[in-house]
Amino acid sequence: MADTGVRILKAVVGGIFLTAALGACASYSASSEQDMLPRAFQDAGGTTDIFPSSYFGEYLAGREAMREQDADAALAYFDDALRQKSGDGVLLANALQAALAKGDIEKAVKLAPEVVRTDGDNSAAYLTLAIDALHRKEFRAAKDNLEKTGDNGFNVLLKPLLAAWITLGEGDAEAALADLDALDKYNGFEALKAYQAALLADISGRSEFADQQYVKAMAGPSGRAVRLVQSYGAYLDRQGRRDEAKMLFEDYLETYPLSPTIKLELADLAAGRSLKPIINDPVDGAAEALYSAASIIGQERAVGVAATYIYFALVLKPDFPVARMLLAETAEDRGKWWEALELYRQINPQSAYGENAKIRAAWATYKLGRADEATVMLEAAAADYPAEIEALVILADLNRDMKNWKEAARNYGRAIDRLPTLEDRHWSLFYARGIAYEQSKQWPLAEADLLKALKLRPDHPQVLNYLAYSWVDRHENLDKAKEMLIKAVSLRPQDGYIVDSLGWLYYRLGEYGNAVVQLEKAVSLEGADPTITDHLADAYWRVGRRDEARYQWQRALWLNPAEDQIPLIKQKLKSGLKDDLKAEN
Repeated sequence: MADTGVRILKAVVGGIFLTAALGACASYSASSEQDMLPRAFQDAGGTTDIFPSSYFGEYLAGREAMREQDADAALAYFDDALRQKSGDGVLLANALQAALAKGDIEKAVKLAPEVVRTDGDNSAAYLTLAIDALHRKEFRAAKDNLEKTGDNGFNVLLKPLLAAWITLGEGDAEAALADLDALDKYNGFEALKAYQAALLADISGRSEFADQQYVKAMAGPSGRAVRLVQSYGAYLDRQGRRDEAKMLFEDYLETYPLSPTIKLELADLAAGRSLKPIINDPVDGAAEALYSAASIIGQERAVGVAATYIYFALVLKPDFPVARMLLAETAEDRGKWWEALELYRQINPQSAYGENAKIRAAWATYKLGRADEATVMLEAAAADYPAEIEALVILADLNRDMKNWKEAARNYGRAIDRLPTLEDRHWSLFYARGIAYEQSKQWPLAEADLLKALKLRPDHPQVLNYLAYSWVDRHENLDKAKEMLIKAVSLRPQDGYIVDSLGWLYYRLGEYGNAVVQLEKAVSLEGADPTITDHLADAYWRVGRRDEARYQWQRALWLNPAEDQIPLIKQKLKSGLKDDLKAEN
């Protein structure tokens, strides 16, 4: 919710391992191989004793599995090592780290008391115990354990949030709101604090203050957060302000018309059903706080920490589909496609996230190398939701990823045919289908779609570039293409591909000096692109810089160009360019 706050967190945390990110202050240092060895491996002089190879091997294998982000294997290795050296603190801490990374919170809860026995400063263990106590609604124990966690790392965000809900669980709403004041130390958390304060005030019956905090949270960019909009709408409904809730949702859908969550909320309003609050008690509130923290942390690509927070949230609130969706997305970010697939399958198909879960499950299936199965899944989703286009768009994207351009164009077309009305935001569908048509050698259809996309979104640099470059490559509409590319470059001056298009236009017009200027800039922006490099080589040849041209052609070959370009580039390396420009084509 707060970019500034996230930047502060990033500065505070820096480079971290999972346990450190959770606020752990373990007794070993990741920078010291000596310290990373279990104590049993070290003698008084700091060297390693000789123990059975299986013990040391299991430990090292576990460390390597953690580096490879294979938490399942890591936990198994550490468990094997602990069967031989059950009381070793470093092994226990590593096993806890692996259990949290795996999402095996039951295992982590069993390990945590042993970890704090050997390391009284391990914040990850205390946080695990706090979550377990919260789950059992033992608020005093939850507070005691939370207070023992550190005030560093991501704890600067999470600790005040959890403390507030624990305090509310103890029955003190005023003190709970005061707990959130710890967030004031860092700029950028104002919207998050206001949202949590609104939830706290709402559930404790302080409606006037809740209203003030909801309005504060809705101000600025945070008002785009669907979870906040959903919560505020439900609050308005409970206050008898149903018309305001309806207006809130309709305004949101004007900007985000595909939101399934808000569509379902509006459907409930239309049917006269009361809207459900997103939290019902302090434990629900703590789960919401964990979800909010995970959403923010995930923006900084700390996906391992974010995943652990979501695992904690699901312990507190197992029926939490939006959290499960976020957990699946973090699995995608880590390339854990099997894990993502299983998580998507757990989403209730009748929930607001059911359709999206089916579509994302199909994409995960495709990423696992099962394209035919993914296609069947997407066709089924398209049939299940005949008024929606998302499944067909993803199916087209899948075709495009496989370079099956004709099928991609056909499926983008099926999506377009489902549109009840054509709106400016649909430009991307025509743009994508235009590319698919162009790649499948259906230029008249491609040109029509690209022109349509440009009509719906005038001056979009990507559309300007693709259409103009296609004209340049075909020696058509060069004056219009020049106008469009100059505009595109002015809009995206650091986009090497667009700059390349302008340089190639100058080349086609015979303005070789201008071509060199633009193409050199393009290569500086996209130095690993073989086509741009090939273009620069051609321009160098035309201005008499023959040695540099041959060097750039050789570079283009090193950069793995398309198969059909390789013989053309090799021929230029051998013989150069013909004097007649038209003879090149």
